[in-house]
Amino acid sequence: MRILLVQTWLGRKQHPVLPVGLALIAGSLPSYEIRIEDLNLSGSPMDRLRSVLADYRPDCVGFSMRNADTTSYTDRYSYISRCLEQIELTSRSCPDAYIIAGGAGFSIFAEQIMGYSGHIHCGVTGHGELIVDKLVGERASGIFRGAEGVFLSPRLDLIRVDSYTPFENNLAVGVEVNRGCDRRCTYCSYPVISGKSVRERPLEQIREDILHFSGKGSRHLFLIAPVLNNRKARGMEVASTIGHLNSGITWEAYHSALDFDSEYASSIHDSGCRAVTFSPDGGTAGQMRRTRKDYDPAILESAITAAVSSGIEVSVNIFPWDSAGGIPEMIRAFRNGARWGRLAGPRLRRLRFGLIRRLPRTRFEPASVSRSGRIPEKEFVRPTMPGMLLFRAMKRLYERDPIKT
Repeated sequence: MRILLVQTWLGRKQHPVLPVGLALIAGSLPSYEIRIEDLNLSGSPMDRLRSVLADYRPDCVGFSMRNADTTSYTDRYSYISRCLEQIELTSRSCPDAYIIAGGAGFSIFAEQIMGYSGHIHCGVTGHGELIVDKLVGERASGIFRGAEGVFLSPRLDLIRVDSYTPFENNLAVGVEVNRGCDRRCTYCSYPVISGKSVRERPLEQIREDILHFSGKGSRHLFLIAPVLNNRKARGMEVASTIGHLNSGITWEAYHSALDFDSEYASSIHDSGCRAVTFSPDGGTAGQMRRTRKDYDPAILESAITAAVSSGIEVSVNIFPWDSAGGIPEMIRAFRNGARWGRLAGPRLRRLRFGLIRRLPRTRFEPASVSRSGRIPEKEFVRPTMPGMLLFRAMKRLYERDPIKT
């Protein structure tokens, strides 16, 4: 049986991201002939798909939808219509092929996307390595939740890594470290995508992936984990593993400010960490409590100080809104962000102010994804007027993105 695994084209030109999820699925299907195709690498994605289908004649096609939309209020673009066009083209070109869909974007809106398309035979949410073989063998129909079992090794040999290394500073080359998140931030989709408990990938597998990418010319990696330092000791173990390779690899990851002290910062910096990203959500103590963040502004300030003192760059993402505290609280959120930016000084990589994207199975549902066009404004948690006008003005005043300037 020939299986084609496709990273769906997102519908417009943007930098590609190495399809780690598809490599993991391929690793779970050793008895099949497998091909991985990332349509975002092509200048003519639909023509490329048409050509691959004609040449390969797959018996099964698995589509990975990495994102459903941008989740950005200032760029409310939906990827779904283009994804559905690729699936429809596949159904027409290979009418006997079994079509399965998955990926992070699909996992969040699985029911809605399946309703949009009459060509998807089966959908998989979450991590599908341990069930795809069975679903393909049975040609099952419906939506299935992926198992949260052991980690398998990805088939990285099926991917041209050099196609992604030019974009590695935009987090294009990733190594999976942890899955799942046991935090309960009220707006977040990570528990929906990868589970509500943290599973730590074996250090030897992490080491093998890093050596593979290093051998293919990669010099900067993104460590894939909802929160790398879910346990401080775990984060330091991963850092030590990377440091002992002496590969010259640098890396970055998402972090919690909790337990991010000078000891931890020095450890990850010495192993090659060059940037960390924090997300203090609302940006004030009150809003952080309401979104169930497990630290407060003072802890974030301490973490930023530890990071920059160790030579690490810092990015901070803030989602202020005039909730129970009204407009004055939103103003404090922007001022806090500006203070954190000044604290990072020349080590500030990015300071962003956004709006919370409503997502299924979070505090802020109901939520939906548009089949085409722009995502409606109602799909974001917005300040009430005149708070929205103030938000836009303060965003222009306080937001900093030194990378682009």
